Amino acid sequence: MDKVLLVARWEFMRNFKWKQELIGYFLMLLIYAAIFAVQMWSQSSTQKTINIAVIGQLQTELNSKFVLSSLDTSVEEQQLFEKIAELSLDGILKVDQSDEFTLYIAQQSVWQQELEQALVAEQKDILLRAMDISPEQLKKLQNPISMTFVNQAEEVVGSSVKVLGLLAAILSAMAVFTSFGLSLTSVTQEKQHRITEQLLTCISHQEWVDGKALGLCLSSIKSLLTTCFVMAIVFTGVAVFSDGGSETMNVSATVMIQILIFCVTGVLFWNYVFVGFAATIDDPNHSGKTGLMLLPMLPVMLVFIVMGEPNGQVATVLSLVPLTSISFMPMRIASMSVPVWQVGLSLVFLMAGVYYVRLFATRVFRANITLFGKEPDWADIWRSMLKSNP
Repeated sequence: MDKVLLVARWEFMRNFKWKQELIGYFLMLLIYAAIFAVQMWSQSSTQKTINIAVIGQLQTELNSKFVLSSLDTSVEEQQLFEKIAELSLDGILKVDQSDEFTLYIAQQSVWQQELEQALVAEQKDILLRAMDISPEQLKKLQNPISMTFVNQAEEVVGSSVKVLGLLAAILSAMAVFTSFGLSLTSVTQEKQHRITEQLLTCISHQEWVDGKALGLCLSSIKSLLTTCFVMAIVFTGVAVFSDGGSETMNVSATVMIQILIFCVTGVLFWNYVFVGFAATIDDPNHSGKTGLMLLPMLPVMLVFIVMGEPNGQVATVLSLVPLTSISFMPMRIASMSVPVWQVGLSLVFLMAGVYYVRLFATRVFRANITLFGKEPDWADIWRSMLKSNP
């Protein structure tokens, strides 16, 4: 066990460079701060008054932001842009009919959408008055019923059900992608550097595989936790500086613990798969098997399809299967009140899956980690999986 922890610690520490991590997170926060600062700067520097010349009769009353002036109808269309520059105008509005307008501008700006919205709103009022429909009647037509949804899952999960369900799916995808990259790089580098024989004189294949899977799992979970921390800081900053400053995510602690248990166990499951399979690859840049290691990403992508039906048959069945439970069960836990027996059964199946995939991964690792030159074909990998450990 000491050797397993030693390998795990070494695997974790070589992927954990705290100085680079701190610099990376600082730069990330700096980028978010710069985006927010530019946004506030853009809002504060928005043009306060808009000078528009009107050709024709404009019946719409615009707000004080728009300063209107008249322009002779005899001006040719080819001369309108010259008039904009000559009179220092922001635009020229030509009223063809009461409901037909043409806006001549030198460049695009936000106020143009504001002007269009004001003209549309005025035209709606004119049409409502012509049809003898009051604003209250129009509001009733646009929203004929009022429906309030009382979601029982919010009492168990928390009020942030939709946000947490999407967040759980994204985090599980991040965990699998991180594990894939770290395990493929770690194992293939050690094969290419020809240090496997020296290591096997100190530790067994099983200890090596266990240590690698555990260390890579810790690295993935560390990435998840730090990402959640940065997201929490950003969310808090947005909430404080926006109109909904008092709004916070309401999430049950029990739900968060359950999601974390499935994420950790599922990442450990896939790390064993990645470590064992990576031992069959000599060079990831030229191997034909590298693309197949992306297959575990399939359930991660499928979970986004069934997010709208977390209690459906597809989501229920796939949340019990070890290959897909890392994505589907956290999504279901975050979206609804999952029966206790389903959560327990899924966790038992997942732990059993970890046991067997650990066994098969070690067999494949033992048979291929010291092989160089010719990669094993699928028949060789299958035979090494079925071959008992000596």
